[in-house]
Amino acid sequence: MDQVKIWDVQSGPYTDYYPDGEEYYYNLCKVEVNGRILSREYYFDSFDDAYEMVKYFHKNIEPIELEIDREI
Repeated sequence: MDQVKIWDVQSGPYTDYYPDGEEYYYNLCKVEVNGRILSREYYFDSFDDAYEMVKYFHKNIEPIELEIDREI
């Protein structure tokens, strides 16, 4: 498992569409993975869920910490 820290939302939320016309939502985030800082998209089921992350970083400086299982 990898430790991931989301430090900020750089931009978003965005709405985009799958080829079948279904919507999906994402934020472009500044993340730390194993000590390395990267920009990554994080996807959500709804626009409101994506916007909740934006609102979190408007009020907080602490990262959101996640553990990601990379097993295939």
